Amino acid sequence: MKWVLYYLVFQICLVLFFWIYSKRKDRRYKDNVDDLSLDFEPTQEVFIDPVSKVKKRVYVNPKNGERIYKEEKGET
Repeated sequence: MKWVLYYLVFQICLVLFFWIYSKRKDRRYKDNVDDLSLDFEPTQEVFIDPVSKVKKRVYVNPKNGERIYKEEKGET
């Protein structure tokens, strides 16, 4: 009966580990960038984030195509 408890604890620890790891690696959680490097240029793409209901603008790095979504200040 002890092994069932150990197995459950192991599974919970494993799930927590991968959940925390994915939160650190997932780019969607890094969308609120405070300082953009000089390589990023603003685009005409502006949208309202469906989850946070915040207006965001897309910035793109023309060298490698990387995109960053930053909160748009000003009118809502």
